[in-house]
Amino acid sequence: MKLCITAAGNSLDARTDNAFGRAPWLIIVDTQQKDMVYGIENSGVNASRGAGIAAAQAIADKGAGGLLTGRVGPKARAALQAAGVKIYENLGPCTVREALDRFNAGQYQELIGAGDDGSGYGPGKGGGRGQGQGRGQGRRGGM
Repeated sequence: MKLCITAAGNSLDARTDNAFGRAPWLIIVDTQQKDMVYGIENSGVNASRGAGIAAAQAIADKGAGGLLTGRVGPKARAALQAAGVKIYENLGPCTVREALDRFNAGQYQELIGAGDDGSGYGPGKGGGRGQGQGRGQGRRGGM
């Protein structure tokens, strides 16, 4: 699969960047060959709005089947899901090469569905919600 990893530079040894729409580089790697296919300089890095949607379009146009990044906003998430791009979040600080190795080792889980609130944390494979939304209120000062 072609996987996009957000990065600060244009190489496998570049540091990752966890801001999807604002990452300077979008590195497309081949997960089977464990090699870089190409880098896309993110033209939306300084955009006042729409950076995530533009980045989503750029990686979909290059045939990426997945995205590994820190966090994806709701509008970019919708664009990626519409393009059939799988989303993997919670990318921590490391190199692109290390992120690829961790991905291949199964250390990142695909974000499944989108919650009613647009958070992206909808029902998972087990049917439970990914994020608690409770607002427990005790009566008469009770716990």
